[in-house]
This record gives sequence, structure tokens and C-alpha cells, in this order.
Amino acid sequence: MKKDQKYYGEVWLVENTEVKQFCIMSFMDDDLVLETNLHSPKSAYKEPQIIGIFTGLGYLTFIDCKIKLSSSGITETRVYQPKYSFVSESHFINPSNLLLKEFYIVNNAIVKWINHAPWYNSIKNELTKKEFTDEFEIDNIGLKLSLQHYLQYGLKSRSELLITNKGSINFFLKEPCSLLKAIDLYDDFQKVLQLVFGRSSKFESFKFKCLRCSEWIELHYNDRKLSSSSSTFVHTEYKKIKASLPSILTAAYSNQNFRFCLDKLMENFIGKHPSHNKRFTNSISAYEAFCKLYLDNSIKPNAKLSKWILAHEDVFKKIGDINEKEWKKFPSKVVRSRDFHVHSNVGNRDVFSEFDLLYISFLFDFVIAYLMLNEIKVEQELLDKYVQHGKSVFVDMKRTNAILGNNPLS
Repeated sequence: MKKDQKYYGEVWLVENTEVKQFCIMSFMDDDLVLETNLHSPKSAYKEPQIIGIFTGLGYLTFIDCKIKLSSSGITETRVYQPKYSFVSESHFINPSNLLLKEFYIVNNAIVKWINHAPWYNSIKNELTKKEFTDEFEIDNIGLKLSLQHYLQYGLKSRSELLITNKGSINFFLKEPCSLLKAIDLYDDFQKVLQLVFGRSSKFESFKFKCLRCSEWIELHYNDRKLSSSSSTFVHTEYKKIKASLPSILTAAYSNQNFRFCLDKLMENFIGKHPSHNKRFTNSISAYEAFCKLYLDNSIKPNAKLSKWILAHEDVFKKIGDINEKEWKKFPSKVVRSRDFHVHSNVGNRDVFSEFDLLYISFLFDFVIAYLMLNEIKVEQELLDKYVQHGKSVFVDMKRTNAILGNNPLS
């Protein structure tokens, strides 16, 4: 399905196949919407399932269709917004107990991560390109991932050939899983992408192989999680971290402690622009989670944030470029600021300002990522990236924005 086009067909309710109505299907802010006269007098808020046939697409199944607009008069009109939509060339999809073993997602962020533009050498009459498939086995959960980079050819006009880089992540499971589990597996990959590349994007297509007929079925839903994040993290190139990727993927899919910490860390990258104090408390929560799960027992029973900060003094100093004088005040000031915002200790003095909270949050995020990756023994070159980028944000960017944000009236 192309998001800049409208599609026309007829739709009907599963429980009433005799009544079919004309329908216009389009996209609005990445949400699929259906405009039709089809309605049920029993449904005031949503229809659980609508099916239909559309020109140029085939058989479509819409699940959990919320009624976004309802109007009545001479005719009844509805605008539905399905949560999940399935496109098949030959049959409707029964969502009950739907199982998947093989599926893939095309995401343009993978192309940017690999960072290789095709170009044409007119002297040699050759097209320089990079096409490959790298596989990663996660045996203890019966999962194989295949990262693919390839070229897609298409006609722009009768006289022009369009060549586009595409990137996809393919999932192969030994045992079938539910649709929601498949989406969770893809979300886990997006977290890894955010961790090592600093961004993700809306998927271009999500397809799975039907276990009954082996046809590739297209799925659409509005991915509002990491793909909508405007925050960035560490920027790496795929080829430079490929050696560390098996360890990262294995931990992200099968190491319970690593997964929990990664989920906590990603709280700051889900959605758009949390407030500075909310971002700070998210970062502190993620850091406390890491310390509880990974620090040795001699420190853990005290369960004090200041001691956990001191336990990683070298990493904080290295990434934050913090001198000895600043460091003496740093742990206690972080604790006072945490208590001020989390426990409403409004009497606390000498806490970080809203501006400082943002950059303290960045510092903790880089420290957490560094410590997590160090636990799974990734390449030192990758760890150095977090030190370099963390220092660039906490020191250089903070200094620049302090100058730009200075208010002459204050």
C-alpha cells in the first residue's frame, strides 16, 4: 500500500455479508482510515472486524476499527480507523489464533545505518552497489535474524529507471508465535537500532508468510513507539560495529537483565520530547535498574543512589569530563535533585536547574549504555563511541546551548 494514494472498494461486516457498501481507503498521519456508509446500529464506538475487496490490492481484513466520525441524515456515514489491517491477494485473514513463523520488515533507517549510496560509473559503464545478507542466530530462543541490504528497481517514467537502496530485517522462528509477539520482536530490534545507531523510522512494509498457503501477507499498523522518536543517541556505521552485533542482539533478545535495562533506557526515546525533569527521573530509574541487576553484592544491600554513582566514578568522569572539584558535589546533588522531583522534597536546596537536568539525563543515558555494552564484552571501538559522543553532548553541546539560551532579561 502507498500512503499517498487512495484506494476504492466495497466493505462489509463479518456477521452480515449481505450488506456491502462502497468505501474509500486512505492514510491520515500514518493511520489508515475508511470512509463508508457501512454501519451497525449496535456499534457506537468501534467495529471488531470489517472485511472488503479493493481495486489494486485484493482481500483486506480490518481489525479493531474505531469510529472516528459518525454522521446521520438521509444517509449514515462512518469514518473508521482500524488498528491492524491485512492485505492478501487471495483470501481474508482470520485474526483468531493467527500464528507466524517467518516475517520481515523494510525500514529505511537500516539503509541510513549501512550508509552506502549506489552510484553509476559512466567511464566503466558500471553500477557500484552494496547488496548483502547477514544472519544472526539466537539459539536459546529459536530465533534467526537476517539483515538484508539490496537494490529495488522501478520505472519513474518510460525513459527513467529508479534505483533505490532498501534495508530489511527478517525473522525466522523455529516455533510459531502470535502476531503481537512478532511485533514485540520487531520492537526489540528497533531498541537495538536506537541503542547503536541513534534512531529508527516508520517501517515501509511489514509482511509475513501465511502458514496455510505460503502467500506473503502485508500488515499495516501505526508504529507510534521508537519510530516517532526525535531524540538521537550514538551514531555508528553498520560495518564498524558488525563484530559486536551478535553479542548485542543475543543480549537484547535472551538476556533478561539486559532486556530490562534496555527497556528502561528506551523510555527517553519513546514518543516525543518528555519534559527535562521527566527525562531525568527516567534516566535515574534506568541507572538504578542497572545497578540493582549488575553490581556486586557488597554494594547492592545499601541501595543508595549516591553509592551506586560512586561505584562507576571512572565512567562518569570519563564521559562527563568532570574534574575532582565538581565530582565531590555531583553524587549528592543528583540525589537531592532526584528527591526534589520524585519525592516532592521541595525544601531541598542546591538542586539542578531544568536546563542542567536535561544534560545530566544525557550523561546518565550514555553511562548506562556504556556499562550495559561493557557487560556483554563488545569491541572497545564501540565503547569509545559512547565516550566521544557523550562528551560531545554533555560538555560541548551543553556549553553552546547555555550561551544560545541565555536570557538578557533575567
